[in-house]
Amino acid sequence: MLILRRKAGESFLVGSDIKVTVIATKDKEVQIAIDAPKEVPVLRAELAYAMKANQEAAQEQSLPQELMEAFSLFAQEKPGQEDSDK
Repeated sequence: MLILRRKAGESFLVGSDIKVTVIATKDKEVQIAIDAPKEVPVLRAELAYAMKANQEAAQEQSLPQELMEAFSLFAQEKPGQEDSDK
C-alpha cells in the first residue's frame, strides 16, 4: 500500500490516465476529485463490497419447494408475533 501526503489542490496519478486531486480538507474529512476514463468504474469501497455480496447471494440456489415454504411462513407471520411465541 502506498501512503501519500497531499495538500488541497495537489494531485497524484494512478496509472497514466487516472488523476486524483485533493480538493479540500476539513476536520477529519478529505474531499477529492477523480478524473478517470468513463469505462473505469469508480465506487466507494462499501458499495463495491455490497455489490459483490449481493451478486454472491443472487447466485445461491434454492429448491422451489424450499422457497415456497419460506414464503408461506413469511405470509403467516403477523407483526409482533415472533416475539410472543418465545
